[in-house]
Order: sequence, then structure tokens, then C-alpha cells
Amino acid sequence: MPPAGPLNVLLFGETGVGKSAIINLIMGRDVAQTSPDAATCTLQYTPHEVSLADRRFKLWEVSSIKSTGLFGTLFAKRRLQKLQKKLYGDDGAYLLLYCMRGSRAQRALIRDYKFFTDIVGSTATVAGGVPVATVVTSLEDYPKDMDVWWTKNKDNLESLGMRFSAHACITSLPDDPTSSPAMRARRQRSEQVIRRLIYES
Repeated sequence: MPPAGPLNVLLFGETGVGKSAIINLIMGRDVAQTSPDAATCTLQYTPHEVSLADRRFKLWEVSSIKSTGLFGTLFAKRRLQKLQKKLYGDDGAYLLLYCMRGSRAQRALIRDYKFFTDIVGSTATVAGGVPVATVVTSLEDYPKDMDVWWTKNKDNLESLGMRFSAHACITSLPDDPTSSPAMRARRQRSEQVIRRLIYES
């Protein structure tokens, strides 16, 4: 039986990667504001609910895990475990979205990836776990089709131990009527791609 309420989608990744901009892209309007001083491993206070075709989703932005030493890491892990229990009261986590910049292809940070997937349990590591997909952003100036980035970098990510159930290569720049037709088309395609990823996961 499908869940009665919205499906929970958690966006995580390093600080400054643009998770709020990605939420705005999915929503089709500006609803999320950046929060650089957010506490480690917390949910944004207000989840953003969106309908995609016949399904409803709740988008949660999760702050990055900062380098705070052993005790800080243990504290963050306890908070994330409490968060996981809270979500299970609301049909659990449906999808993890790992957000990264395309410019960091060769030195992608795996700290947050391992931290979250170890606790939540992703399909890459746990049978029946939560799917973990990736969103590669900041590709507005990529010289070729944005999805070529994935073709060139997938093997490198896997060698770092980062495996994903699906991917979306996008730009999350705000829609600007003065932008070139090519740039606006690239942004529109980004919106379609990431919405389809969430719906089909």
C-alpha cells in the first residue's frame, strides 16, 4: 500500500553547494533561503512540499557535517539518528539526494556521503535501504551537454566509494529573462531532469 502522506526527500552535501537553490529549482519558485550558519546535522525548519504528477514529496535540506573532532562527530551522529526516527514516524526517508558541484569532480568530498549512508542505510550498502541519488550542479557553463559530465566522472566517483542509484546533471541558477535562449533552455531542462529523478526513484 502506498504511503498516505508525502514522501520525504533529504538533500545533503557540503556547505555552500547550493541545496537551497536546488530546492527552488524543484519547486519552480523561490521558497528556500540559504542558511550558512545552520547547526550541524539539522533539518531546515520548514520542509517544502511539492506535487509531481500524482505523487507528493517533502523536501528537507540537511546541513553539512562539519569537522568538529571525535566528540562533535558523535554528537552529530546522535542528532541524525534522532532525525531518522522522526522521519520514520512520517513514512521514513524515501530518497537521499547527495548534492555536489561539478567543479569538484576530481576531489569530491565523501565525508557527508559516508556519514549519511552509514546511518540511514542506502541501497548501495544495505539491502532494502534508502536509494541515494546525486545531483551535480554548477554546470551552467559546461561546454557540452551537461550529462557528459557524468560519463566522464562516474568511474572516479565509484573509485572513491560513492555509488548512486540515479543522477541529475544540472544548473540551479535562478531563471533570468535576460539570459540567452540557450541558458534558459538549459535551466528548464535541469528542472525537468531533477523532477523526473525524484518521481522515478
